[in-house]
Amino acid sequence: MKIGMIGCGVISRQYLDSFDKLPDVQLVAVADLDPARAAAAAEGREGVRVLTVDELIEDAEVDTILNLTIPAAHAEVDLRAIAAGKNVYSEKPFAVTTQEGAEVLTAAQAAGVLVGSAPDTVLGTGTQTARVAIDEGVIGMPTAAMATMVCPGHERWHPQPDFYYVPGGGPLLDMGPY
Repeated sequence: MKIGMIGCGVISRQYLDSFDKLPDVQLVAVADLDPARAAAAAEGREGVRVLTVDELIEDAEVDTILNLTIPAAHAEVDLRAIAAGKNVYSEKPFAVTTQEGAEVLTAAQAAGVLVGSAPDTVLGTGTQTARVAIDEGVIGMPTAAMATMVCPGHERWHPQPDFYYVPGGGPLLDMGPY
């Protein structure tokens, strides 16, 4: 799978750290509205090209778009990628409205491409360990799950907490999907 990553902000680090561990997944291009962030994401990664968003979406080498943009841009980027015949994996939330989510799913089905979305970093060890435990029957058939999160405030730990306090961002869109 050849990945083009759109959005090189804070969450991109977790994905970038995982690519080297996945032999069937190759990051081939990155794009960000801030070209310096895209260049920093590509730095030290052989063969990873820095492109504009438009160039990346239209790039023939890319078969899957990893959409790490802000939540308000998820549906727009996903729909553009789908129209270009790309599979899409989007960071959470899948969309900010039910209507946008339905549009993405309808477009993907019509185009014959796959779409997926986090509510967790699917490439992380926690999710991969859980997947193995389920596949190997270690825990039986899951029927329910529950999680709790307690946080003293994003400004105490997050490298860019301003995002949590602007329209189109915030704890509900960022942490709610968990």
